[in-house]
Amino acid sequence: MDNTNNSNERNPRMKKLLRYFMAGAKSCEIGKSVGMEVETQFVTRNGAPIDLETSQRIIREFMMRFGWSVKSTKGDLITEAVSQEGDKLLYELGRHNLEFSSCVCTASSVVSHMRTLLDGLYRVASEFYAYPFFGPVLETDENLLVIPDERDAAWLTLDGKEPLNLLARTSSVQFTVSVKPRQAIDCINKLGESISRFLVDYPQEALWRRYILESKAGYNPLRYGGPMKFDSIEDYCEKLASHDVVQGSRLVPYSEVKDLNIPLFLRSVWWYFRLRRYGSDLCIEVRTLSRKNDELFNKQLQMVLDILS
Repeated sequence: MDNTNNSNERNPRMKKLLRYFMAGAKSCEIGKSVGMEVETQFVTRNGAPIDLETSQRIIREFMMRFGWSVKSTKGDLITEAVSQEGDKLLYELGRHNLEFSSCVCTASSVVSHMRTLLDGLYRVASEFYAYPFFGPVLETDENLLVIPDERDAAWLTLDGKEPLNLLARTSSVQFTVSVKPRQAIDCINKLGESISRFLVDYPQEALWRRYILESKAGYNPLRYGGPMKFDSIEDYCEKLASHDVVQGSRLVPYSEVKDLNIPLFLRSVWWYFRLRRYGSDLCIEVRTLSRKNDELFNKQLQMVLDILS
Protein backbone atom coordinates (compact mmCIF):
# COMPACT_ATOMS: atom_id res chain seq x y z
CA MET A 1 0.00 0.00 0.00
CA ASP A 2 1.21 3.52 -0.78
CA ASN A 3 1.42 5.10 2.69
CA THR A 4 2.20 8.52 1.25
CA ASN A 5 -1.03 8.67 -0.70
CA ASN A 6 -2.96 7.36 2.29
CA SER A 7 -1.43 10.07 4.48
CA ASN A 8 -2.26 12.76 1.93
CA GLU A 9 -5.87 11.62 1.87
CA ARG A 10 -6.21 11.46 5.61
CA ASN A 11 -4.48 14.71 6.53
CA PRO A 12 -7.21 17.12 5.28
CA ARG A 13 -9.81 15.13 7.21
CA MET A 14 -7.62 15.16 10.30
CA LYS A 15 -7.53 18.94 9.92
CA LYS A 16 -11.32 18.91 9.81
CA LEU A 17 -11.28 17.32 13.26
CA LEU A 18 -8.78 19.92 14.43
CA ARG A 19 -11.00 22.77 13.20
CA TYR A 20 -14.04 21.19 14.83
CA PHE A 21 -12.37 21.20 18.24
CA MET A 22 -10.45 24.47 18.06
CA ALA A 23 -12.14 26.94 15.68
CA GLY A 24 -13.88 29.64 17.71
CA ALA A 25 -13.25 27.88 21.01
CA LYS A 26 -13.17 30.51 23.71
CA SER A 27 -10.81 30.56 26.64
CA CYS A 28 -12.53 29.91 29.97
CA GLU A 29 -11.54 28.64 33.37
CA ILE A 30 -11.62 24.92 34.04
CA GLY A 31 -15.11 23.95 35.13
CA LYS A 32 -16.79 27.25 34.30
CA SER A 33 -19.32 25.19 32.34
CA VAL A 34 -20.17 21.65 33.41
CA GLY A 35 -22.66 19.17 32.00
CA MET A 36 -23.66 15.92 33.67
CA GLU A 37 -25.12 12.65 32.42
CA VAL A 38 -26.60 10.04 34.74
CA GLU A 39 -27.90 6.65 33.64
CA THR A 40 -30.36 4.96 35.99
CA GLN A 41 -31.62 1.41 35.63
CA PHE A 42 -35.14 0.88 36.96
CA VAL A 43 -36.33 -2.39 38.45
CA THR A 44 -39.48 -3.87 39.96
CA ARG A 45 -39.85 -4.66 43.66
CA ASN A 46 -38.32 -8.08 43.09
CA GLY A 47 -35.30 -6.59 41.31
CA ALA A 48 -36.22 -7.47 37.71
CA PRO A 49 -35.67 -4.83 35.00
CA ILE A 50 -38.88 -2.99 34.14
CA ASP A 51 -40.50 -3.61 30.78
CA LEU A 52 -40.77 -1.19 27.88
CA GLU A 53 -44.42 -0.37 28.59
CA THR A 54 -43.54 0.76 32.12
CA SER A 55 -40.61 2.92 31.04
CA GLN A 56 -42.82 4.59 28.42
CA ARG A 57 -45.45 5.34 31.06
CA ILE A 58 -42.77 6.87 33.28
CA ILE A 59 -41.48 9.10 30.47
CA ARG A 60 -44.96 10.26 29.47
CA GLU A 61 -46.01 11.02 33.04
CA PHE A 62 -42.75 12.83 33.78
CA MET A 63 -43.16 14.98 30.68
CA MET A 64 -46.73 15.92 31.53
CA ARG A 65 -45.97 16.68 35.17
CA PHE A 66 -42.90 18.82 34.56
CA GLY A 67 -43.77 20.43 31.23
CA TRP A 68 -41.23 18.66 29.04
CA SER A 69 -41.63 18.16 25.27
CA VAL A 70 -41.08 15.26 22.91
CA LYS A 71 -37.88 15.63 20.92
CA SER A 72 -37.78 12.30 19.09
CA THR A 73 -39.84 9.18 18.59
CA LYS A 74 -39.52 5.79 16.96
CA GLY A 75 -42.90 4.54 15.86
CA ASP A 76 -45.16 4.97 18.89
CA LEU A 77 -42.24 5.14 21.31
CA ILE A 78 -41.03 8.38 22.86
CA THR A 79 -37.25 8.05 22.72
CA GLU A 80 -36.17 11.51 23.89
CA ALA A 81 -37.80 14.31 25.86
CA VAL A 82 -36.42 17.80 26.54
CA SER A 83 -37.01 20.59 29.02
CA GLN A 84 -37.17 24.29 28.17
CA GLU A 85 -33.72 24.68 29.76
CA GLY A 86 -32.17 22.05 27.49
CA ASP A 87 -32.11 19.00 29.76
CA LYS A 88 -32.72 15.66 28.04
CA LEU A 89 -34.33 12.39 29.11
CA LEU A 90 -33.65 9.41 26.85
CA TYR A 91 -32.98 5.69 26.71
CA GLU A 92 -29.47 4.33 27.16
CA LEU A 93 -29.76 1.11 25.11
CA GLY A 94 -31.81 -0.84 27.67
CA ARG A 95 -35.58 -0.63 27.87
CA HIS A 96 -35.20 -0.09 31.64
CA ASN A 97 -32.24 2.31 31.54
CA LEU A 98 -33.11 6.01 31.46
CA GLU A 99 -30.50 8.74 31.09
CA PHE A 100 -30.67 12.37 32.10
CA SER A 101 -28.34 14.74 30.26
CA SER A 102 -28.29 18.10 31.99
CA CYS A 103 -28.29 21.52 30.46
CA VAL A 104 -25.03 23.45 30.81
CA CYS A 105 -24.51 24.40 34.46
CA THR A 106 -21.69 25.62 36.69
CA ALA A 107 -19.56 23.30 38.77
CA SER A 108 -21.33 24.54 41.90
CA SER A 109 -24.86 23.96 40.57
CA VAL A 110 -24.76 20.91 38.28
CA VAL A 111 -25.13 18.24 40.97
CA SER A 112 -28.06 19.91 42.73
CA HIS A 113 -29.72 20.44 39.35
CA MET A 114 -29.30 16.77 38.44
CA ARG A 115 -30.56 15.58 41.80
CA THR A 116 -33.71 17.68 41.35
CA LEU A 117 -34.33 16.00 38.00
CA LEU A 118 -33.70 12.54 39.45
CA ASP A 119 -35.91 13.11 42.48
CA GLY A 120 -38.78 13.98 40.15
CA LEU A 121 -38.16 10.88 38.05
CA TYR A 122 -37.99 8.62 41.11
CA ARG A 123 -41.34 9.94 42.37
CA VAL A 124 -43.00 9.33 39.03
CA ALA A 125 -41.44 5.89 38.62
CA SER A 126 -42.60 4.77 42.07
CA GLU A 127 -46.20 5.37 40.99
CA PHE A 128 -45.66 2.61 38.43
CA TYR A 129 -43.88 0.35 40.97
CA ALA A 130 -40.48 1.02 39.42
CA TYR A 131 -37.46 1.83 41.54
CA PRO A 132 -33.91 3.02 40.84
CA PHE A 133 -31.15 0.42 40.94
CA PHE A 134 -28.13 2.10 42.51
CA GLY A 135 -25.43 0.01 40.95
CA PRO A 136 -23.23 0.08 37.84
CA VAL A 137 -24.07 -3.43 36.59
CA LEU A 138 -27.42 -5.21 36.78
CA GLU A 139 -27.00 -8.97 36.84
CA THR A 140 -29.55 -10.39 34.40
CA ASP A 141 -29.62 -12.64 31.34
CA GLU A 142 -32.66 -10.90 29.82
CA ASN A 143 -32.57 -9.24 26.43
CA LEU A 144 -32.81 -5.60 27.49
CA LEU A 145 -32.23 -3.88 24.19
CA VAL A 146 -34.46 -1.11 22.97
CA ILE A 147 -33.16 0.58 19.84
CA PRO A 148 -34.20 4.24 19.99
CA ASP A 149 -32.29 5.79 17.11
CA GLU A 150 -30.54 5.01 13.86
CA ARG A 151 -27.12 4.91 15.49
CA ASP A 152 -28.18 2.15 17.86
CA ALA A 153 -29.98 0.25 15.11
CA ALA A 154 -26.80 0.28 13.04
CA TRP A 155 -24.82 -0.99 16.03
CA LEU A 156 -27.22 -3.90 16.49
CA THR A 157 -26.49 -5.06 12.95
CA LEU A 158 -22.80 -4.28 13.28
CA ASP A 159 -22.17 -5.83 16.70
CA GLY A 160 -24.74 -8.54 17.11
CA LYS A 161 -27.37 -8.70 19.86
CA GLU A 162 -25.39 -10.53 22.54
CA PRO A 163 -22.35 -8.20 22.67
CA LEU A 164 -24.52 -5.08 22.60
CA ASN A 165 -26.76 -6.48 25.33
CA LEU A 166 -23.74 -6.55 27.64
CA LEU A 167 -23.74 -2.75 27.67
CA ALA A 168 -27.51 -2.48 28.14
CA ARG A 169 -27.19 -3.64 31.76
CA THR A 170 -24.57 -1.08 32.75
CA SER A 171 -25.02 2.48 33.99
CA SER A 172 -22.54 5.28 34.58
CA VAL A 173 -22.12 8.89 35.64
CA GLN A 174 -20.36 11.26 33.25
CA PHE A 175 -19.20 14.86 33.54
CA THR A 176 -18.35 17.20 30.67
CA VAL A 177 -16.07 19.97 31.91
CA SER A 178 -15.01 23.09 30.02
CA VAL A 179 -11.25 23.70 29.70
CA LYS A 180 -8.99 26.30 28.15
CA PRO A 181 -8.22 25.19 24.57
CA ARG A 182 -4.48 25.58 25.11
CA GLN A 183 -4.66 23.38 28.20
CA ALA A 184 -6.98 20.69 26.82
CA ILE A 185 -4.31 18.09 26.04
CA ASP A 186 -2.50 18.66 29.33
CA CYS A 187 -5.84 18.11 31.07
CA ILE A 188 -6.53 14.90 29.14
CA ASN A 189 -3.05 13.65 30.01
CA LYS A 190 -3.59 14.42 33.71
CA LEU A 191 -6.72 12.30 33.63
CA GLY A 192 -4.85 9.53 31.84
CA GLU A 193 -2.16 9.54 34.52
CA SER A 194 -4.92 9.08 37.11
CA ILE A 195 -6.83 6.32 35.32
CA SER A 196 -6.30 3.87 38.20
CA ARG A 197 -8.37 6.16 40.45
CA PHE A 198 -11.31 5.66 38.10
CA LEU A 199 -10.97 1.99 37.20
CA VAL A 200 -10.59 0.80 40.79
CA ASP A 201 -14.35 1.25 41.11
CA TYR A 202 -15.57 0.72 37.56
CA PRO A 203 -16.85 -2.84 37.03
CA GLN A 204 -18.18 -1.90 33.60
CA GLU A 205 -14.59 -2.15 32.38
CA ALA A 206 -14.79 -5.95 32.09
CA LEU A 207 -18.05 -5.80 30.14
CA TRP A 208 -16.71 -3.15 27.75
CA ARG A 209 -13.64 -5.31 27.09
CA ARG A 210 -15.90 -8.29 26.38
CA TYR A 211 -18.02 -6.15 24.06
CA ILE A 212 -15.00 -5.07 22.01
CA LEU A 213 -13.71 -8.65 21.87
CA GLU A 214 -17.02 -10.36 21.06
CA SER A 215 -18.52 -7.81 18.66
CA LYS A 216 -18.82 -8.98 15.07
CA ALA A 217 -17.51 -5.58 13.94
CA GLY A 218 -13.84 -6.35 14.62
CA TYR A 219 -13.05 -3.05 16.34
CA ASN A 220 -9.53 -1.82 16.94
CA PRO A 221 -8.98 -2.68 20.65
CA LEU A 222 -8.05 0.96 21.36
CA ARG A 223 -11.49 2.12 20.26
CA TYR A 224 -12.47 1.57 23.88
CA GLY A 225 -10.33 3.17 26.58
CA GLY A 226 -7.95 4.80 24.15
CA PRO A 227 -4.45 6.21 24.58
CA MET A 228 -3.54 7.60 27.98
CA LYS A 229 -1.21 10.29 26.66
CA PHE A 230 -1.13 12.65 23.68
CA ASP A 231 1.69 14.85 22.42
CA SER A 232 -0.58 17.61 21.11
CA ILE A 233 -4.09 18.35 19.84
CA GLU A 234 -2.85 17.31 16.39
CA ASP A 235 -1.72 13.98 17.84
CA TYR A 236 -5.12 13.56 19.46
CA CYS A 237 -6.86 14.11 16.11
CA GLU A 238 -4.47 11.75 14.31
CA LYS A 239 -5.21 8.99 16.79
CA LEU A 240 -8.95 9.57 16.41
CA ALA A 241 -8.57 9.37 12.64
CA SER A 242 -6.94 5.95 12.98
CA HIS A 243 -10.36 4.48 13.79
CA ASP A 244 -12.92 3.38 11.23
CA VAL A 245 -16.22 5.21 10.89
CA VAL A 246 -19.59 3.52 11.33
CA GLN A 247 -21.42 3.95 8.03
CA GLY A 248 -24.82 2.33 8.16
CA SER A 249 -24.08 -1.14 9.52
CA ARG A 250 -20.43 -1.41 8.49
CA LEU A 251 -17.07 0.07 9.34
CA VAL A 252 -15.37 2.25 6.74
CA PRO A 253 -11.74 3.47 6.96
CA TYR A 254 -11.65 7.08 8.08
CA SER A 255 -9.69 8.14 4.98
CA GLU A 256 -12.53 6.91 2.72
CA VAL A 257 -15.34 8.90 4.38
CA LYS A 258 -16.16 12.08 2.46
CA ASP A 259 -18.99 13.57 4.52
CA LEU A 260 -17.96 12.87 8.09
CA ASN A 261 -20.58 13.48 10.79
CA ILE A 262 -18.06 14.46 13.46
CA PRO A 263 -20.33 14.44 16.57
CA LEU A 264 -21.67 11.00 15.62
CA PHE A 265 -18.15 9.72 14.97
CA LEU A 266 -16.93 11.02 18.34
CA ARG A 267 -19.76 9.24 20.12
CA SER A 268 -18.64 5.95 18.59
CA VAL A 269 -15.03 6.09 19.80
CA TRP A 270 -15.35 5.17 23.47
CA TRP A 271 -12.24 6.62 25.07
CA TYR A 272 -12.22 7.05 28.84
CA PHE A 273 -11.69 10.78 28.40
CA ARG A 274 -12.58 12.55 25.17
CA LEU A 275 -12.81 16.07 23.81
CA ARG A 276 -16.22 17.50 23.00
CA ARG A 277 -17.50 20.84 21.74
CA TYR A 278 -20.56 22.53 23.22
CA GLY A 279 -21.10 25.82 21.46
CA SER A 280 -17.96 27.88 21.92
CA ASP A 281 -16.71 25.75 24.83
CA LEU A 282 -14.07 23.06 24.41
CA CYS A 283 -14.77 20.39 26.99
CA ILE A 284 -13.48 17.08 28.27
CA GLU A 285 -15.99 14.31 28.81
CA VAL A 286 -15.09 12.01 31.70
CA ARG A 287 -16.90 8.70 31.18
CA THR A 288 -15.47 6.26 33.76
CA LEU A 289 -17.54 6.86 36.88
CA SER A 290 -19.75 4.18 38.38
CA ARG A 291 -23.43 4.75 38.98
CA LYS A 292 -24.12 4.34 42.66
CA ASN A 293 -26.20 6.34 45.11
CA ASP A 294 -26.80 10.01 44.41
CA GLU A 295 -24.90 11.15 47.50
CA LEU A 296 -21.64 10.29 45.69
CA PHE A 297 -22.13 12.79 42.83
CA ASN A 298 -20.34 15.66 44.56
CA LYS A 299 -17.41 13.44 45.50
CA GLN A 300 -17.13 12.16 41.93
CA LEU A 301 -17.20 15.65 40.44
CA GLN A 302 -14.69 16.94 42.95
CA MET A 303 -12.26 14.14 42.07
CA VAL A 304 -12.47 15.14 38.40
CA LEU A 305 -11.98 18.85 39.16
CA ASP A 306 -9.07 18.14 41.50
CA ILE A 307 -7.26 16.16 38.81
CA LEU A 308 -7.87 18.79 36.15
CA SER A 309 -6.73 21.61 38.41
